[in-house]
Amino acid sequence: MLKTEASFISRQRKETIILDGTQISYASLYSGCGGLDQGFHDAGLKGVCAIDHDQAALNVLAKNIGTKTKCMDLATFGEQHLPLLEGADIIAAGPPCQGFSTAGPNNPDDKRNDHVWNVARIATLAKPKVVVIENVRGLLSAKNSKHFDKTVELLRGGGYSVSSSVYRLSDYGIAQRRVRVLILAVRSSAHISLQIPCQERRSIGDVLNGVHEACDFDPEPLLENSTDALIARKIAPGQKLSNVRSGLSSVHTWDIPEVFGAVSSHEVKLLETIVKLRRQNRTRDFGDADPVSLVDLTQFFGADTHDVVQALMQKGYLRRIEDLIDLRNTFNGKFRRLKWDDVSPTVDTRFGQPRYFLHPEQNRGLTVREAARIQSFCDTFKFDGTKTTKYRMIGNAVPPKFAKLVAGAISKSWAAM
Repeated sequence: MLKTEASFISRQRKETIILDGTQISYASLYSGCGGLDQGFHDAGLKGVCAIDHDQAALNVLAKNIGTKTKCMDLATFGEQHLPLLEGADIIAAGPPCQGFSTAGPNNPDDKRNDHVWNVARIATLAKPKVVVIENVRGLLSAKNSKHFDKTVELLRGGGYSVSSSVYRLSDYGIAQRRVRVLILAVRSSAHISLQIPCQERRSIGDVLNGVHEACDFDPEPLLENSTDALIARKIAPGQKLSNVRSGLSSVHTWDIPEVFGAVSSHEVKLLETIVKLRRQNRTRDFGDADPVSLVDLTQFFGADTHDVVQALMQKGYLRRIEDLIDLRNTFNGKFRRLKWDDVSPTVDTRFGQPRYFLHPEQNRGLTVREAARIQSFCDTFKFDGTKTTKYRMIGNAVPPKFAKLVAGAISKSWAAM
């Protein structure tokens, strides 16, 4: 029996993990610009190949990490493509999550959802020792169970032991509320779970300290007295523009009369009544709120309900949906202003747009480098393309710091696999 030894050799300012005299290697699928790859690289693993359909993102990955890349539609991956994965001990994948995300349509029939089990299909062809798939928590919901179950079934059918775990990334030194699922598959009879030690919590203030000195820091203040600027001035740190929630964190459109129009205190009372009723009197089995009937509204508000509703419809605050009444603006939150001493909402592809996310104290969106830092990319990681392209790459990436912890945990468990 060979004795397993772990040596950590300093090479190009990173640790190289060598077990049984061989460096652990990985290939990445749905690689994007390389968040997973950067983390695995930083943990000392050797990249074999990164595969994605986005050539621009792969160019950024190759430029920063140096891994061989292949641009292709992974749905077409077959046995003829196996040489691309030759020598990979691990397949790491971050397939599209939009169809599973509660921040989006959360559509179980979204064709992009098939990419999750496509990773399992490719893994059963390539037969690496370990497969790790990263996705959103919505993948585990009953609504999306068919995709999760098919993924697990394929992996188990290929001889893998499979487990899944949920991770709140703010517990791992990443300054955002991003919650992710990892599916771990191991070609071993041993039950392996990823034991990832928690890290010191970091706030927005921590990760953005000194960011003005980094590249890709090009703030764009909102135009003075523009509609967006007038709204932003009313949003304090930790608040958002939201009509559908009550509480100190929500600023309602009727709180900004200079933009949305003046209302009386009596009209505000009716609007607040609708906010409560639309979540209490449920008629549908989806969503978290429903339009309200004029009968119910009159019962809670009073005899002049009809006249007040008509006035608010003319002012643009209410709308009629068949025989029901609803708020005109029913988004759960826009113009979310970050707080220096807190973590950020999940970084997504819209992070540079002030209508969705605001700087903690300035009336502007987040710069490319600020978004990258919150995602835990180091300042030496360079992004190419338009600003829109850069935000898309960053928002779709796996935070490299978390990927490094995952790779480290796999390496520590290697001997037991």
